[in-house]
Amino acid sequence: MCAQNSILSDKESITKIEFGLDSIYNFQFNQVDEIYEHLDEKYPDHPLPPLFNAIIIYWQHFPVTPNSPYHRIYMENITQAISDADLLLDEDPKNPELLFMSLMARLLVMQYYADNDESSKVIPYVRKAYKLAKKGFALDHKIQDFQFITGLYNYYREAYPEKHPVYKPMAYFFPEGNKELGIKQLENNWHHGIFLDAESLSFLVYISLNYEGNYKKSARYTKELHKLYPNNPLFLSYRIRSLLLQKKYNKALPFIQELETNQASNDFFKTMSLIYRGIYEEKKNKNFIAAEVFYQKAIDLSDSYKPFINSRISYAYFGLARICKNKDRKKATSYRKKAMDLSSSAHLNFD
Repeated sequence: MCAQNSILSDKESITKIEFGLDSIYNFQFNQVDEIYEHLDEKYPDHPLPPLFNAIIIYWQHFPVTPNSPYHRIYMENITQAISDADLLLDEDPKNPELLFMSLMARLLVMQYYADNDESSKVIPYVRKAYKLAKKGFALDHKIQDFQFITGLYNYYREAYPEKHPVYKPMAYFFPEGNKELGIKQLENNWHHGIFLDAESLSFLVYISLNYEGNYKKSARYTKELHKLYPNNPLFLSYRIRSLLLQKKYNKALPFIQELETNQASNDFFKTMSLIYRGIYEEKKNKNFIAAEVFYQKAIDLSDSYKPFINSRISYAYFGLARICKNKDRKKATSYRKKAMDLSSSAHLNFD
């Protein structure tokens, strides 16, 4: 088994992986199954093939939620990656590639449960993931993408307890981080990473919006993300959101129209386009009747994606609260409370 562990020295496979990941993030799936088959044939007992397949499933059927028909196969692939990595690590416990794959598979599980409001299921993975991450802190000179891990740790170790003070006592059990260094590490991996360059940039978008409230900085990141992957409707929606938050409604309009007609769109992205069209009608055109219709349609269409979509649906409730403010204060208060209950970052309200 150990002979097949050194993927980073396999230039052919690395080239295929990089092309495959770029294709996945750009919603071009016509060749990615062939790449998966190449990896699975060449590295049958390695965690990379099921991990790569999980990433295909996640993006091709985004969003994968507990209600999704692809939930089971997605989780089966990640579980297989964890099992394969741990089995090989028993033979070669210091192998940096295997440590990286084992950690990444666990982080995908943890992110999946956290995104779907199943935080209690994250707990069994935390201790092992932290042990792997600690080993990774000393290995970013061997695998560039460990900078993604160290960057996230350095930023969130400080920022998360600041935003959620209830976790401050728990944070004392973990080594101190450094937010500024964390951002630099994520930016470095965005420019130089092999596996996680797009994820690094995506997290920079999330951090700049949700933790720093820096709309201008987020706009720079979302512009780059959309430029790199123009066919990705999620990254397109990030671009629209950043422009609307900056009140650049005229610039946002062609992107809203693009999302409305995007061939990759499912009901999740249709929901997002309805919300953004509602914001445009409300804030730019002052057409409150049309905006209310768009917001309500978005809410009605979102049910099958809850709780994953909750924070995004809060945008519609914030809009309804504004519209009702002068004509029905009781209803406006109810909408505002609903928005606050759903929102993960109350400042993302488009007021």
